[in-house]
Amino acid sequence: MGELADKLRYAMQDGTIRTEILGTAKLILEGCDGVIEYETEKIGLRCGRRAVWVEGKSLRLLCLEEDGAVITGHIEAVRFA
Repeated sequence: MGELADKLRYAMQDGTIRTEILGTAKLILEGCDGVIEYETEKIGLRCGRRAVWVEGKSLRLLCLEEDGAVITGHIEAVRFA
């Protein structure tokens, strides 16, 4: 994905997913409601009928709450599906 923006917002027709990317080390996601996949190089989170995939190295799900999550590690890509 190259250089990550400091803040990234992605709106969807069935709801809003708010994502803040702090450098390449931390991602704060609001609007998620579950984990699809959890590995050190790929984390998938369910966001309603959509999904957010985070790819990188040494990824860690630091916090998971009812409607949000915090991921740390070396973030290389964020994909919305």
